[in-house]
Amino acid sequence: MKGLKKRICALVMAGTMMFGGACSVYAATFGDKNSGASSDEYVEFVYHGTAWNYKKSSYKSTYFVYTRNGRTLMKKTAYNGKVSGNVTDDIRWGDKYTTKFKWGHGAKK
Repeated sequence: MKGLKKRICALVMAGTMMFGGACSVYAATFGDKNSGASSDEYVEFVYHGTAWNYKKSSYKSTYFVYTRNGRTLMKKTAYNGKVSGNVTDDIRWGDKYTTKFKWGHGAKK
């Protein structure tokens, strides 16, 4: 049953993005060109996170985390280059269903 729900969600998301267009609803960028992170919200329930950390950065790494109700949904860390990933939002109302984005740096070089 759980696998079926994931497949249905993936098909709905793919169809919405193909036929409805994948316009960005909300976007935020943090940091600078050498080390930072961003979060974009597409079709009101898909979040796309990106973190980057390049040679000129004064940090060893940069990361982003998506959480909901205290649980980590995704954490990605960039050491030399860029990483990204997607999570889906929970469409129910309430604080415990809110998807949160956080980013930060690793140790200084």
